Amino acid sequence: MVVVEDVVWNLYISPKNSDITISLIMTNLLPYIQKIELLGKMLK
Repeated sequence: MVVVEDVVWNLYISPKNSDITISLIMTNLLPYIQKIELLGKMLK
């Protein structure tokens, strides 16, 4: 998850781009979140 750390670091450097950065983080994390939810349902 090095990408997220880079994005967070960029947030501190340039607050102007925070909205774009947050949306990028969300789009990058969505597939992971969906996979985790699927795994959770399968394990139950």
